Amino acid sequence: MNAPLRLASSSFAAREPWEKALRIVAALLLAFLATWTGSVRGQTAAVIPASVYVPLLMEEGVWDADVTFYEADKPTSRATGVQINTPLANRHWMVNEFRIPATEKTPAYEGHGVWGYDPVAKTYVNTWVDTNDLAVRTDYGFWYEQESTMIWSSKQNDGNGHFVDYRITEEFRGVTRVMTFYQLGLATPNAHPLVRIVFTKRKSGALLK
Repeated sequence: MNAPLRLASSSFAAREPWEKALRIVAALLLAFLATWTGSVRGQTAAVIPASVYVPLLMEEGVWDADVTFYEADKPTSRATGVQINTPLANRHWMVNEFRIPATEKTPAYEGHGVWGYDPVAKTYVNTWVDTNDLAVRTDYGFWYEQESTMIWSSKQNDGNGHFVDYRITEEFRGVTRVMTFYQLGLATPNAHPLVRIVFTKRKSGALLK
């Protein structure tokens, strides 16, 4: 009658070291996961220097735009417009609204963009759509502090199977800023100007036209 009890007791004794080892492994695994999770949280919550947002806030406000269009590297026509730049509540993202009224030769134009510093990509990112109804444009940029200039790069399909490279420079000069759009040649990557916009900031409280 006692033999089965002795066998069961012996079997339990044999399992005990394995169970203890498993408990140790489980505890070590939990400790590792807790450390790794804390590390990821620390990376996500990394503080971004306030200086990163300086170029965004330099763009804030209402700006009158003097627009020059180019063909074959030469200015061909001009237009005027208004750009309204509004930061989001945390002032980390800028919303651009740009309008050019219709003329006798050209239809009205409207463009909408959102840009800021992407903490995941660790660079400035801009997304732009407009009434030209071409593909959504995504630009990646960096702030050249020494010259107070934002420099953007993008690549777009021209609808004919070609991916075209573009460069955009935005020079900040106090109450004025100059934005120039360039297309890089497909065979030879020379920069060809497409549009140059001189923005002049309106004084606070000035009425919109």
